[in-house]
Amino acid sequence: MKGEEDATHSIRRRTYLGLAASAGVTGLAGCTSGSTASAARAPPELPEELLESGGWEYIGGQTLDPAFEQSVGPVSVSAAFETVVYEDTELAAEIKQKTLGQAEGQFLLFFATRVTLNPSLSNIPDAARGAVVDQIEAQARTQYKQQLEEVDVTNIEQSGTGSMTVETGESARVTNYTATVPFESITFPFTEEQEFVIEGDTVDVNGLLAVWEHDGTVLVAGGAYPGENFELNVTDEPTDAIEVAVDIDLGLTPDAYREELHELIKAVE
Repeated sequence: MKGEEDATHSIRRRTYLGLAASAGVTGLAGCTSGSTASAARAPPELPEELLESGGWEYIGGQTLDPAFEQSVGPVSVSAAFETVVYEDTELAAEIKQKTLGQAEGQFLLFFATRVTLNPSLSNIPDAARGAVVDQIEAQARTQYKQQLEEVDVTNIEQSGTGSMTVETGESARVTNYTATVPFESITFPFTEEQEFVIEGDTVDVNGLLAVWEHDGTVLVAGGAYPGENFELNVTDEPTDAIEVAVDIDLGLTPDAYREELHELIKAVE
């Protein structure tokens, strides 16, 4: 006889991206002498309709105040970071349903951070402004990678850089990433004495990070998403008379996830 089962490997049941402080720059330091007025501190403005229609759910946030203090010529610059993080819960529920509850986690994530500077970025001399933004971007990249490493993401590499024009007209600098996340082998009991085993492996993860200036502040936004679909056909013969086939197809669409993240990032203010 021949039996067929729909199943999948056990993707790790933990988020592969903890982004609550993904743009933190706590490694910077400086003095705290006088400064001029700062931009009004507030969380980034998000495209609520896009988030709602896309099945996104708020899962956390963090405020770092001050996140850093640094001397720029005669002026001391300090910054407060306010970050919000969202998960595509519809995708997570779909994957869980398809895998009979064996794949649980956060598969598609989006975050946005407003960096409020004191003095406002618009009040920092032109000669120093670029250096401040560059430092924020460099530290955001470092923290982004550290967050991935903390949840067992491996082989993290910058796969390229580029730019995008956001809806408010500014140009954002974009860094793209590739990585892999491990999953453990999974065993299906077939009989009291026989087991069907799918060996552990890795799954590709892609990410992106965008940084741009807006109204005297710096905005950082990005996310992570599955970098490949997972399809697998495994056949085993536990006895001479029995053949078991396991067909796996999660129907993941990396290009669509990336485009969705791009649209969310572009709409952040």
